[in-house]
Amino acid sequence: MGNLATKTGPIWRKPLQVRNRIARKVCEQLRADYGTPRLGNPMDPLDDLVYIVISNKTSPRIARLTYRRLKMRFGSWDEVLASRAEVLHPILRPAGLWRIKGRQLRATFKKIREDFGICDLKALRNVGEDSVHEYLVALPGVSDKVAKCVMMYTMRASVLPVDAHVHRIATRLGWTARKRADQSHEELEALVPPDFRYAFHVGCVLHGRKICRPEKPACQQCCINRSCEYFRKLHA
Repeated sequence: MGNLATKTGPIWRKPLQVRNRIARKVCEQLRADYGTPRLGNPMDPLDDLVYIVISNKTSPRIARLTYRRLKMRFGSWDEVLASRAEVLHPILRPAGLWRIKGRQLRATFKKIREDFGICDLKALRNVGEDSVHEYLVALPGVSDKVAKCVMMYTMRASVLPVDAHVHRIATRLGWTARKRADQSHEELEALVPPDFRYAFHVGCVLHGRKICRPEKPACQQCCINRSCEYFRKLHA
C-alpha cells in the first residue's frame, strides 16, 4: 500500500526523491516532443517585453503581426514616446486592449529612458538575476510572469514563467493546487530543475495549445499522461 501511494496522488504528498524523478521525467518528455523553440519571442530584452505586452489576451498570429507593424512604423522605442498616442493606438487595436497596452508601453518607455537615458534594457544583462527581476517588476504593468519571460527568453536566466498553459498543465499533473498562475511561480520553479525550465515552459505552451486544452483535452494523445493525475482519475 505504501508503494502505491508514491505512484498516485498530488506530487507534494510524495517523497522528495519521487517528486524529483517524476518532474524530470515529464520535463524530458516535453523537451523530446517539443524541443526548445523561441515561439516568436525577440532576442532583445525590451523588444521582448513589448512583444509580451502585445501578446496579452490575443492570438500568437495577431501578436506577431501587430509587433511587426509596430517595428515597421517606429525606428526606435524612443520614437513612440515622441509620437502622439493617436498614432500608436491604431497599430495596437487588432491585438485588443489597445488603450491599456498603449498606456503601459508608453509609461514603461518613459521610466526606462529616465533610468538609462535611452529606451533600452541591454544594460540589465550585466547585473544579477535578482536585480533584473526587481527592476522589471517595478515597471508599469509588468507582472512576475512577464518579467521572468523576458529574463528567460533574452537573458538565459534559469527562471520559470508560469502562464495559463503552464498552470493548467501543472494543475492537471498534480503539481500545484493553487487557483491562479501568479500564485504558483515559487513552488513550480522549485520543482522543475533549472536546466529544464526553458524547455518545460515552451513545451507547456505548445502542449497546452495542441493537446492539454482548457476544454476537451486530448488526453489519449498526451505524451505525459502516465504522470498525470487528471488522466489517472478519468481512468480510475
